[in-house]
This record gives sequence, structure tokens and C-alpha cells, in this order.
Amino acid sequence: MVKITRNALHMISENYSLNNISKLTGFRKSMLYYHYKKMKGKKYKEIDINFKSDTDLGEFLGVFAGDGHFHKSKIGHYTIRITIGYYESNYASYLVNQFTMWFNKKPKVYYGKYKNHLSMIIIHYDSKKLYNLLKEYLMWEGTKKTYTVRLKKFNIYNNKFNLGFVKGLIDTDGNYYAPKRSLNFSTTSKLMMLQVFEIIKYNLKVNPKISIYKKKNRADLYNIHLYGINTYNLNRLIKFGNPSKRCKFNAPAEI
Repeated sequence: MVKITRNALHMISENYSLNNISKLTGFRKSMLYYHYKKMKGKKYKEIDINFKSDTDLGEFLGVFAGDGHFHKSKIGHYTIRITIGYYESNYASYLVNQFTMWFNKKPKVYYGKYKNHLSMIIIHYDSKKLYNLLKEYLMWEGTKKTYTVRLKKFNIYNNKFNLGFVKGLIDTDGNYYAPKRSLNFSTTSKLMMLQVFEIIKYNLKVNPKISIYKKKNRADLYNIHLYGINTYNLNRLIKFGNPSKRCKFNAPAEI
């Protein structure tokens, strides 16, 4: 571990901003904040986890399982990020409002570019509490969660929690195609796909269609498909938060 200089410690004691200290000394802000906490206590307000229901908890876990990333540094700095496509700014606004309510603290929001064009919205927290919450309910192998993430303890009868989980997953990694009234959820995690399949089957009393997309040198992509009345029923049951996932047709005549 790189040792911090006396000059940097002096600037911390004199209340220089961490941004300025980082620019002047070249030390990372995470390292400077580590020493700031040792000298003066926490500078930033910690989150306060405040879910109103099991549905809210499930939704947050589904959002992270779908579009979330985490980083744990060697000096104990915990970063949680949710990345949303820039074209889904309405959904990003919905998440910022939900997170602010759930954690009693507004997240940081950044905008990412690809080839000089805005392409993503990043919702960001620095929080060990959130990291521990995620590890309590979700599991995955290795440092890259995408291929193996799933619920750690899957209980088909914990229905409010399960529906919230599916809501978060489809809001982030689902696709609604209006002309065919179809809803599709995609993931590279086979085990999570099977959990989602069981939740939908339990609630709709149908077996959704499953397909597997294979491509050379890529992980298999597992897809769950719903059509027509089943799309409508799941939409009505879950009440998706992402406007692009809400089906926009009247109830079929057979309901």
C-alpha cells in the first residue's frame, strides 16, 4: 500500500477539499478519504436503509442484479453503481427518487459518453451498508457477477419479495415489443433465469417460453418470453417502474 505524505496529511488537517488534495499530490480520493476518516471521522452522510416493504427490497436487488456493478477497494472503500441507458432518462429519474426514499440519501448521478455521445446514466453510492445488503441476499462467483448472479435463498412462497425482484430485473434487462405484445427478459445467468421462470410460473400459472442464444466466444444468453394476455397479466401484477416496459394495450377480451 502506498504511504501518504506528511504534506497531504497537513492539507487534510487544514480542511483542503479532497479534490484539491488529490490534484496537488496525485493521491486517489479513496485513499485520502480513508485518512480523513481516521483523523476527523466520516465526512459524508451514511445511508439509512428504509424499505417500506419486501417488494421494495426485492426491486432494489433486481435492479442491481440486472444493471448493477460494485467495487471493493483494498483500503475498504465500497462503491455501488447502477448503469442505465441515456435513452431511459425517465426510468433513471424514477430510480433516483426510489433510492432517495429507500436510503434516506440522494445518490450521485453521472453521465457517461461513448464516441463523444452521451450513452449512459450512472447512479452511484459509496456505502459498505449497501454492499453488505447485496451480499446478504445475492450470490455470484468471482468478481464479475453477470454470469452467475442469483438470489442466495430462493423461496417461491415469498411472493411480494419475488415479484419485486422480477420487477427490478425486467425494468433493467427486459424488453417490451408493442407490435407483438411480447415481453422478454434476458440474462447470462442460467440459475437466475430459472428463478425468474419459477416466479412467473407460480404467479401466472403458465410456463413462459425459454430460448437460448449462443454465439462463439460469448456466454450463452438465456431468454424468457411472454406474449399477449400473459404479458398483460404480469404487467398488471407487477406495475413496472420503467415506462418502456409497461404494455400499452387494453385488457384482452378473455379476461
